Amino acid sequence: MDGFLQVNNSSSNLPSSPSNSFIADEVASICPLITPSPPTNDLINPLPEPSQPSYTIGDELATILQKHVQDDDKCTGDSASSSSSALAEPACTQLLNHRNNTYHHITKDEHTATEETAGKVQPLQLTFRNPPENYFFMSWNWPLIRKFSLGMFLSGLVAMVGLVVMMISTLPKTCDPYTEWYQGKVFYEIFPASFYASNKNHEYGDLKGIALKTEYFQSLGVRAIRLNSIFKTYNYPEDYKNVTTLMEIAPQLGTIDDFQKLIKNYLEPKNISLILDLPVFPIMKQLKATTKRDFNNTKENSPEPNIKKPHLDLIEEALLLWTSKGVSGFYLKEMEFFTDDPNLVQSLRRWKKIIGPERIFIVSEAFITSTGKIMNTVLNNVDLVDVRLEIEKGLSAVTKQIEFVQNGTLFSKRGLPWVHWNLGDDSSANRLSNVLPYGNATLGATLLQLMLPGTPSVFYGNEIGLQRVADSKGDRKDQQHLHHLTFMPWDEKKQHKVLPWMYSEKTNLNFDQAKSVAQMVNLRLKSPAIFFNSIYKEGDNKANSEVIYSRDNLLVIQRWYPRRKSYVVVSNLGNSTVTQDLSTLLYSGTVVIGPRTDSKSESISFKNISLWPGESVVIELM
Repeated sequence: MDGFLQVNNSSSNLPSSPSNSFIADEVASICPLITPSPPTNDLINPLPEPSQPSYTIGDELATILQKHVQDDDKCTGDSASSSSSALAEPACTQLLNHRNNTYHHITKDEHTATEETAGKVQPLQLTFRNPPENYFFMSWNWPLIRKFSLGMFLSGLVAMVGLVVMMISTLPKTCDPYTEWYQGKVFYEIFPASFYASNKNHEYGDLKGIALKTEYFQSLGVRAIRLNSIFKTYNYPEDYKNVTTLMEIAPQLGTIDDFQKLIKNYLEPKNISLILDLPVFPIMKQLKATTKRDFNNTKENSPEPNIKKPHLDLIEEALLLWTSKGVSGFYLKEMEFFTDDPNLVQSLRRWKKIIGPERIFIVSEAFITSTGKIMNTVLNNVDLVDVRLEIEKGLSAVTKQIEFVQNGTLFSKRGLPWVHWNLGDDSSANRLSNVLPYGNATLGATLLQLMLPGTPSVFYGNEIGLQRVADSKGDRKDQQHLHHLTFMPWDEKKQHKVLPWMYSEKTNLNFDQAKSVAQMVNLRLKSPAIFFNSIYKEGDNKANSEVIYSRDNLLVIQRWYPRRKSYVVVSNLGNSTVTQDLSTLLYSGTVVIGPRTDSKSESISFKNISLWPGESVVIELM
């Protein structure tokens, strides 16, 4: 192998010509590439370098290179040969150029071969099988397409920005707990014949008159109005409880058409619902008496009627009729007289199914406490339990009643009916302003009522301190049981030409009290600490209300809700001024409402708080 790679020094030298100079450069560029890589061991133990450099090349390789140069000389001529040494590309470039004829093992493709003409190398040109005009998309209106695409992009961008802005603007500003329409809101109870007469020549209030006063309901902030019995009797309104039918309205009040217009045209646009008192017991008692008369006439032993028999269940027919007219709920009056009826539970379930979950049933506290073993079933089919706050009995009785209700069944777990608080209604023998032991202090009592957990109901006239009919001479003694249904006075210039059926002498009415009541209702609607009734925590449900002080005729109730402002109501339930230091319980706060109609919002310290008899003040704690 060594002999093959050696060149004899005595051999003839290569011709000294420009071609020989080219070959020398060619050989110099190739020799480093064909030098074999040293073995791996040589990197560790390299061989000693020779003392004198020796450049050898194989005979055969030299012969091939010389032949190649001679061929090039024949093709290019003397001029090309004379300048080849000066114009030739560097050896490395020629080595990597696949068009170089030196390396015959590199084949030429047809495109490369056609590019080399007359011994000159032409630049490489790319060609397509089809000209650009033959592609279908080349004929499109690209300027228009670009404009359209830009417009679509900008429109989409604007739409997305608008959508984000709309979503942000519609996000609730507060995260209040959810309640149904009847939970925590304020109701307003009306005796229709004593509220407002649309015709000044009539002595009775009517449905049209109620429609004319819907602005007044809205100013108070009430969510629903509850109408006492509107059904036909033999002598309405004097015997309004002795109804003869549940399908007809007393003509003194108006017609079915007036009733529908009241709901559709006046109440619903103001988001006010209507609830009817349904005298269940009186109509069933009358039906029983009719059956007994039939028995005496026919001498047949017919069974005593009950509320289950389909042909006798007038309650179902009434529910179907009045729900179709737009009624949102019913107060089932005097249901406590049916607690021994074996068909009570089945009938109550059927009635609730008729009105649906979006409408409500109200029952009295007496009915719930008398149900016994069926209490749970009854509670599952009613929505509100009416409880009268006996504020006239004094501090001790009021405190015990509030604590009994808050620690009782209705607050024991979630999903049970809410408490429907009232300070007197049509079944009461007297009005609020007449039962309080300290003059006209209805504002303080109403503020206390509106601070209790549940759904408070204001009887018409309590917001202005309306009193019962004063009959000192006994001229209307035959109507004594109706004296609390005083005709509602209105601050109007145009007076009635005919005296109302239950008129009263002029008394000192404070219409500004209604504004304070409206402020309290508004505060209640926007404060979860007041309108929500309980807090569920770790499997335990408790009222978010607590009596924190009850002594010396002073009652203090605190309302709270997690991460929200807390409130207290301080009420003087005695008949003398009370001054007390409550700084050990509370620090400071801001007066929100009360104790008088002209009171202003200001900071207050519980170090020395003083209230006149019957006054109440609502304070936001700091």
